[in-house]
Amino acid sequence: MEINACTTLKKHFGYDAFRLDQQAVIENTLAGEDSLVIMPTGGGKSICYQVPAIMFPGVTIVVSPLIALMKDQVDALKNNGVTAEFLNSSQSVSQQEQVISDLRSGKLRLCYVAPERISAENSLKNLLGDTKVSLFAIDEAHCISHWGHDFRPDYLALSTLKSQFPGVPVMALTASADKVTRDDIVKQLGLVGNHRFISSFNRANIWYFVVQKYKMDDFLPEYLNKHKDQSGIIYCLSRKSTEDMAGKLQAMGYSAAYYHAGMERNARKQVQENFIHDRIKIIVATIAFGMGIDKPDVRYVIHADLPKNIESYYQETGRAGRDSLRADAILFYSRGDVSRLSYFIDNGTDPAHADLMHRKLEHMVSFAEAHRCRRQQLMNYFDEVHHGHCKSCDYCLDKYTEYDGTLNAQKALSAVARLNQRFGIKTTVDYLRGADLNKFSAELKLLKTWGIGSDLSESQWYDVFSQLLQQGMLEQTEGQYPTLKLNVESWQVLKGLKQVLMVKATKAAAEKTAASHSRDQNTELLRKLKYLRKLIADSEDVPPYMVLGDVSLIELSAYLPQSLDDLHQISGFGVYKVNKYGEEFIAVVRNYCQENKLHSNMHLKMSGRKKRSKQYGKVNPEPAKPLHQKTGYASLELFRQGKTIPEIAEERQFTITTIYNHLLGFIESGEIAPEQLLEKSKIPAIKKVAITHGIASLRTLKEQLGEEYTYEEIKVVVEGVKAGRI
Repeated sequence: MEINACTTLKKHFGYDAFRLDQQAVIENTLAGEDSLVIMPTGGGKSICYQVPAIMFPGVTIVVSPLIALMKDQVDALKNNGVTAEFLNSSQSVSQQEQVISDLRSGKLRLCYVAPERISAENSLKNLLGDTKVSLFAIDEAHCISHWGHDFRPDYLALSTLKSQFPGVPVMALTASADKVTRDDIVKQLGLVGNHRFISSFNRANIWYFVVQKYKMDDFLPEYLNKHKDQSGIIYCLSRKSTEDMAGKLQAMGYSAAYYHAGMERNARKQVQENFIHDRIKIIVATIAFGMGIDKPDVRYVIHADLPKNIESYYQETGRAGRDSLRADAILFYSRGDVSRLSYFIDNGTDPAHADLMHRKLEHMVSFAEAHRCRRQQLMNYFDEVHHGHCKSCDYCLDKYTEYDGTLNAQKALSAVARLNQRFGIKTTVDYLRGADLNKFSAELKLLKTWGIGSDLSESQWYDVFSQLLQQGMLEQTEGQYPTLKLNVESWQVLKGLKQVLMVKATKAAAEKTAASHSRDQNTELLRKLKYLRKLIADSEDVPPYMVLGDVSLIELSAYLPQSLDDLHQISGFGVYKVNKYGEEFIAVVRNYCQENKLHSNMHLKMSGRKKRSKQYGKVNPEPAKPLHQKTGYASLELFRQGKTIPEIAEERQFTITTIYNHLLGFIESGEIAPEQLLEKSKIPAIKKVAITHGIASLRTLKEQLGEEYTYEEIKVVVEGVKAGRI
């Protein structure tokens, strides 16, 4: 099985190794078992059912609510030499009839259908006829659960699949589901065997930033100007906000368009197509956008307004960096958004679910306001252990110190009191700083609190109010125009009965890093390769990433392959794409090398690996390395030069965990010895626990070993045990 699955992966998708739990899921599915797959957005969920679909004799039915994503995935599969179609309301009657004919005749390996297509009783049976179904894959499976963040009634019809099609395995997939939602998915679908595959929720290549919303007008243009040639998504809460934002960006010269559910269908489709084909770079959208877009080279996702829950935030930010290259997730935060979302929950939500929605919103607020690692908060929310200090979020990049903020708190609360609790944060800050505005009467300006806060900047006062609200020492009303209100704790502070501890950044590196970091490797060869890719994509009327992803182009420009045989070592080049595009890309690389007197670097790419034959598939590919990284050899070279892991992480702009994972992949090949990555004295204890408890669960091993041992150290020993080198 393993060889066949690996061969299928390389032949059709061009990847050398499976990621996360993909291989385990595929093994379970080929054994005829049901699966619940929790895998982060961009983690490769589709591979989990696409590989078995190619290997199975019948058709795989993929249920998805994402009409646009259906088309993208079908186009990508066809471009990889796989027969696939979709069936939904966007097609004409004749188109649907042709798909049904192909489905029933056994021509298709995969057929994507919308849930409403099978919600009527026996409609799926009628659709399929005598077609042999090998697998049902239920994408966005959280939609079947009332506990999920996006419940869809049409999904409830899927609960009959097990009874209607006995013996056919069902795979339920989602990117974001807490434990309650996971249990409900299993119950609703009647999944047998309790085979749950929960991958890490950590998207190591995404850098997380929270920026106070009042800074947006200055921050956003600076950031976008640094990323003009890169694709990004900006999310807004309302349709009007998307139109206003897109208009401002267009006026500033950015390639932008808005997208929301209120647009006419063809207009939405055109904007979507323009974005996918790189004709426009920025989409300003409501949350209606993105659910059906599988564009791997989105370099940033910006939330101009607060998402309603962590699940939505995680899913939306996960649309960035699907190609594994660095991407940014930037959230502009203000307490005013919290009040608006609370108002929407109270006035537009089923009362039975309002409490749940409020609790989820509270978690989102905590994420934005808490002074601790953003990545740690995300992973902890999904019941995954992370000890913080990721070095790739605003909190970890800044340095914070705690200070006695009682005096500043008293000034802030006094201003609220003097203004009779009638205004919001902005007006109160203006009053504290003594802004000469007509909205303040002469009487108010005579009070001793007028201008009492002129020693602090506007941003510093915003931070004071944010921390007071977070600590419950001040409250804010709900509604469109929230105002500040004092409470019991407020008066205790004012009377000097309560001390207020606050934190402040002593090194404001995060926002500078986010705004200034540009990732496009603008080498001449890379530009030439991107130009060729665009020409091919335009001639085939497909998005550029469906020809080749950015990772493939970066590897081409780094390793300089000189032959079609070399191309088999480049990520993304399967047999189909080598035959289809290989000569054109090799010609560009060869010409560049001749002009610049350069030699191939393929020896770096193939070091420690078996070289594939020219007729790929006649030799067995290597088994998947679970921690293989495409850029691992660059990290290995720096490690061999004597640099420490933190130094490599700093130089390569990766997290320390990512560099560890790069190096772990070389333990099996013997290029790195386990004792090079941890103290040799720690190995026996970790090995003993690993042998006793098994190596399947790192969390179990960590619990047994305690705080003295890190997850990275445990991973090193586990890899050494698996490779037989310890």
